[in-house]
Amino acid sequence: MTAAAEGARTLDATARPRVAIIGTGQMGSRHVEAWQRLGAEVVVHSRSAERGRAFASEHGVRSVTEPSEVLAAADVIDICTPTDTHATLAHWAAGAGRHVVCEKPLAREPAEGRTMIDACIDAGVGLCVAQVLRYFPAYVAARDAVAAGRIGRPKEFTFFREAESPGAQTWFADVVRSGGLLVDLAIHDLDYARWVAGEVSEVVGRTTPRADAGSPQRSAATLTHVDGVTTRVEAVWDVPGTPVRSTFELAGDEGVLRFDSAPRQVVTDGTGAVVYADDGSVDPFAEQFAEFVTAFAGGVEPRVTAEDGLTALAIALAAEESARTGRPVDPASLLR
Repeated sequence: MTAAAEGARTLDATARPRVAIIGTGQMGSRHVEAWQRLGAEVVVHSRSAERGRAFASEHGVRSVTEPSEVLAAADVIDICTPTDTHATLAHWAAGAGRHVVCEKPLAREPAEGRTMIDACIDAGVGLCVAQVLRYFPAYVAARDAVAAGRIGRPKEFTFFREAESPGAQTWFADVVRSGGLLVDLAIHDLDYARWVAGEVSEVVGRTTPRADAGSPQRSAATLTHVDGVTTRVEAVWDVPGTPVRSTFELAGDEGVLRFDSAPRQVVTDGTGAVVYADDGSVDPFAEQFAEFVTAFAGGVEPRVTAEDGLTALAIALAAEESARTGRPVDPASLLR
C-alpha cells in the first residue's frame, strides 16, 4: 500500500472500521455479515432506495441514498455490484480518498483493472480484491501442506466447482457483463492454483454449451505453470437448486491431497487420513477483511493483492479466448 495522498483517508487498524457496502445482492449480504463480525460500522447503498432500506433492515445496518452520504459515512468502500460497474465505482471511491474493497473479479477487462490499480495508487489509497478462496481454512491447510512437502514435488492439480445456473434475467447470465462461467465462477480456483503452483505460462480452455435452456453448462481450463505443474479446472453452471460444491486433488510425486466440500469440508491424503477438518470456527470473509484493514492502515500486504486479482482475471480470460479460438493463450499477453 502507498502512503496516503492529500485527501486520502487514514485508517487506524485498532479502531472500528467505517465501511460502505455498495450493492444489495448475495455478495453484499455475505460481506455485511463478515464486516459485522469485525465490529465494523456499516452503511449500505443501493440504486433502489426501497431495496436498500429492505436490505438494511434485514441486516441491522443503515441505508444511505446519496453518494455524498456514502462518502461521509465511510473510510472504506466495498463494491459488491455487477462486474462491469467495478471500475467506475473504484475510480469514484479513489478520487474521494477512500480505500476500496472490490468483489471478484476485479474488473471485466484487464485494461479496466489496471486503471483501477493505478487510480488507487495515484490517490494514495488501498485497493484489495476479494478472491476469498485463499482464506478458506481447508484450502489454506492444503497449501501449507504442499509447501511443507506433504506431496513431494507437485505434478498435477485438479479442481471442480459447481453452482446453480444464474437466472436468464440476471446480469450473471449476460456474458458481456459478467464474463461468463470461467470469469465469474472458475476464477476462484484459477487464482488458488496460481497461489499454490506458481505463475501460469499457458492456458487451454474449452466450453460445452447448454443443449437447452435447462441443461448444465460446463467450462474447463488447463493451466501450464512455469515450474512444470499442470492444473485442470472445471466449472459447471447446473440446473436450478444445485448446491454449491467444490473439490480438488493436489498430486505430487510422493503423495496426494484430496478435498470435497460435501458433506463436510475435509482434506485427506492418499491413505484416507484426515489432514484437515473444518469446524466452522473461521469466517473466511472476515479473515480477508481483517487483513485488508491492516493493509489499509499501513501494515503488511494481504495474501491476495489487487495485482493477484488482475492476474486471475487474465488467466480466466485467456481460457475464454482459447475456448473460442482453439489455441493456447499466454495470460501475460492480455496484460500488455
